[in-house]
Amino acid sequence: MRAVTVDRTTLYCLGASTDPATVADAVEGHGVRVEPVAPGTPLGHKMVALAAHDLTDAELAETATTTTDSWVHLVSSGPNYPYIPALARSNLVTRSARAYAPSLSEYVVTQHALHCAKVAPDEVPKPFHRRDALVVGYGAFGQTIAETLSVLGARVTVVRPRSRTAHPFGSAEVVVPVERLPNRFAHLLVVALPGLPELTNFIDDALFRRLCLDGHLINPARSSPVDFDALLHWLAAGTGRLTSDVETDDRAELLRPWVDKARVTLTPHIAWRPWDGDPLYHRDWATIYATGTDRSTMREQSLRIDPRKIATDYLIP
Repeated sequence: MRAVTVDRTTLYCLGASTDPATVADAVEGHGVRVEPVAPGTPLGHKMVALAAHDLTDAELAETATTTTDSWVHLVSSGPNYPYIPALARSNLVTRSARAYAPSLSEYVVTQHALHCAKVAPDEVPKPFHRRDALVVGYGAFGQTIAETLSVLGARVTVVRPRSRTAHPFGSAEVVVPVERLPNRFAHLLVVALPGLPELTNFIDDALFRRLCLDGHLINPARSSPVDFDALLHWLAAGTGRLTSDVETDDRAELLRPWVDKARVTLTPHIAWRPWDGDPLYHRDWATIYATGTDRSTMREQSLRIDPRKIATDYLIP
């Protein structure tokens, strides 16, 4: 991706989840006003917040053809939406990699505490103390949830998908292939992976063999990294439970018998959203905005955004 020079006065918002009214207050201190626009509005040399999941494929296609030389920030940590590659060919596209990590971590902690309370209703649940947790993925969310679980007393093992290796959280000295981890050692497995094509079915039978048969799998992210056949095999083999926040309709229907048995909990895509409803992406947007080079003159107020100055986890892979 290349650098772009954009109008710094206005942030244009596409999609309801951009929540323009809330974001307007958050960016006011930067001297930026917020303007909602309809998909297909010509946007050249603009700052754009895009909630791609709110738009249809046709609207995303139209947006990709009418937006050029702009800085487009995805209101999501996952970049795998239709026409985003096409959009990135003519624009600088970034994503929210860090702002949602605390809310996702809170979701995991809450759901696992609820799970443990159901398992031991007559006891005070100790969901994390001296329990083993396996965190698959080590991006912004993976690092945040690993640290959170560790502080709560869990023994955390981190799996890095690119190398398919694992190591204890806080120490990268003891690194082993995933296949060398002990069988059935983890009480909790957290999916901290984006829905990228190269990560499809990454959590396979080999990784499920590391999770106790009465363990808990929590996936606040996309469903594609979890091999569905491996998931069904693990559910059938024991008494384990799944909590998932983003399932496709087809997968959700196939999980219905397990939902009826109270073995699967499907939440309505709430993991990313904090209690106060703040869309949060403006925090990552402001961090990227601060890397820009001011090009204000008497006639124009512009900002040059250079991908070389932006942390790589904000860029789309």
